Amino acid sequence: MTQKRARTLAGIAILAAALARAPSTLAGPGDTPLPTFADGKPAQAVYLALGVIKNNNLETDVVCTSLETTPVDIGFQTFDETGALRNNVAAPGPLCNAGTRMGLACTVDNSLDTVNGCPGATCPGCCVPGSGAMLAVAPGRTVTIGTAGTAQLHEDATMVLNTAGSGVPNLRNGSGRVVATSLNVFCTAMVADKLHTICDPAAPCTLPPPTVVTIPLVRIP
Repeated sequence: MTQKRARTLAGIAILAAALARAPSTLAGPGDTPLPTFADGKPAQAVYLALGVIKNNNLETDVVCTSLETTPVDIGFQTFDETGALRNNVAAPGPLCNAGTRMGLACTVDNSLDTVNGCPGATCPGCCVPGSGAMLAVAPGRTVTIGTAGTAQLHEDATMVLNTAGSGVPNLRNGSGRVVATSLNVFCTAMVADKLHTICDPAAPCTLPPPTVVTIPLVRIP
């Protein structure tokens, strides 16, 4: 082996080792570290959600019931097609849903306030609740967490997407992870039309029923 070839192989080996040690920023629901909720309690992975959609006026809801004997925190993490985590269940209080601080905590609807407001947004109405989490869910209670509010269903909590991954404010080929402070939480998930309601045929009603379809949730052992 020539000295030049030996140096080349050594360089390749060093590069491969560096890449192997480099952390992935787009880890997806299987590898992304588990969060800590805003109240400081660590989360456990409960379910993986397949086919999470937030696009073309379709939104995804997870409906979870706690069978725990004490209050639990429940969160719904969403990931886009690149594997990037798009919401932060640990975020305290309301978040900016527009502007240059999209997805960051805010306290006022003020497009000029770079610390407490949502600069670059059209305010008011930019500082909205939404981290994708419900804290201290009482024993036996059922809560619904959605990617946004819908007309046909009820959501207890919604979320604001950050600008990671694709950077666009939708989930075209998304996935999700249900996390909680206890594994004694049981859920189902669905994709629903956000704009239309189910009307009364006796009205009479000529509109077709809005879309609502369940999506797979895989229990994490």
